[in-house]
Amino acid sequence: TLGQLYHNQGKFDRAIVAYKKALEAKPNFTEAALSLSILYNDLGRYEEGRLIFNRVKKQVPSQETVEDSYLDETLAKKHLELGDLYESYRRFQEAEVEYQKALKLKPNDPHIRVNLARIHEKQGSSEQSLNELKDVIHKSPDYTPGLIKLGLAYYARGHMIEALREWERVLDIDPNHPEALMYLQMAERATTTSL
Repeated sequence: TLGQLYHNQGKFDRAIVAYKKALEAKPNFTEAALSLSILYNDLGRYEEGRLIFNRVKKQVPSQETVEDSYLDETLAKKHLELGDLYESYRRFQEAEVEYQKALKLKPNDPHIRVNLARIHEKQGSSEQSLNELKDVIHKSPDYTPGLIKLGLAYYARGHMIEALREWERVLDIDPNHPEALMYLQMAERATTTSL
């Protein structure tokens, strides 16, 4: 946990020390080994990352299909965390790379796709962002965070009817959804003011 905290703060040397201490105490601690492997790779220390990753793979050879999904889930989570960190420092290209890595591991995760849409928007690719959000909703029609973001994307482009439609779809799923209610009120005030 300390390693993850340091990792999230960008204190990578301290994170490495903490992960190594965890592995000294418990050599088969898969999450610590995976976190260390990812950190090494992200720092360009590929050989060290590969060695740690291969050690993790050897720990679970008999349950390969079960462990693959666990590994994919864990790795995707770490790439998301790193993407969020890059994004917080306005390093959008690196954030996009991390989100793409996460998406390769979990191609059906709508949360990752919404993050990608947000990054596209921040990089000035609003059309790509809108298309990403539309595809998220096409594949996950009841994913309310995606519906909220799609409504905001339409609203930002002045497409009020489309924005309202998406937020109303959220209320069909969850009648008390606070964001949808807030955005609908905001849109209503904007429409009233502009008339």
